[in-house]
Amino acid sequence: MSTFVESVVPGISADLDARVLVRNLHKSFTLHQQGGVQLDVLVDAELRVDAGECVALTGSSGSGKSTMLRCLYGNYQPSSGEVNVRHDDDWVDLARATPSQILEVRLRSVGWVSQFLRVIPRVPTIEVVAEPLIAQRRPRDQALERAASLLRRLNVPERLWSLAPATFSGGEQQRVNVARGLAVSHPVLLVDEPTASLDPDNCNIVVELLTEARVAGAAIVGIFHDGDVRARMMTRAVEVNPRHSTAIEGW
Repeated sequence: MSTFVESVVPGISADLDARVLVRNLHKSFTLHQQGGVQLDVLVDAELRVDAGECVALTGSSGSGKSTMLRCLYGNYQPSSGEVNVRHDDDWVDLARATPSQILEVRLRSVGWVSQFLRVIPRVPTIEVVAEPLIAQRRPRDQALERAASLLRRLNVPERLWSLAPATFSGGEQQRVNVARGLAVSHPVLLVDEPTASLDPDNCNIVVELLTEARVAGAAIVGIFHDGDVRARMMTRAVEVNPRHSTAIEGW
């Protein structure tokens, strides 16, 4: 059982800096194959992330880091509490949002970058990267131009752009995934081990891209097991400690 503990400013309507406000978040899982045992993963979790911040979630395996990210993306339905994200000029509580609202939030406000690429088979790589922009009804030529720019910067060879990424190496797939996740300038960006399969040179490029997004105003919440990457990326850290249920800023 673990929790995040941070001060959250009461009343969010006039707070223009905040992009993420989590309050009293509970998330438990019922283990049906183990006699219905209930596993409490997040208890009274609170988290605030402002524009231009990168908050690194730290802690031991199983402490709740990935669960928090999935609640922030709307993949997990919280057991109780609030998961507020800034969406256009309003707030949406993902704990109570409808599926269509969650999709709208993902389309414009909350991006996701992970180490795993999940795409439709046989779709060309450049189309995979451009798809989030096309979904926003951006002009197709502009979307493809943005995709090409990111793929070049991430050292994905142009000869691969017309091929489906399913057969690429792990590192190539991860770079395609980073390009896709950064194609749209989301106000909130969730990152889960974005450099796990990368060599040092490409790792540096990903760190540069994410840092540029943060400097431009994105609020980033991430899991970085690589200590060097974490130190370079974060503006502060929240340690998820299952024994003491504390958060340590600036770690």
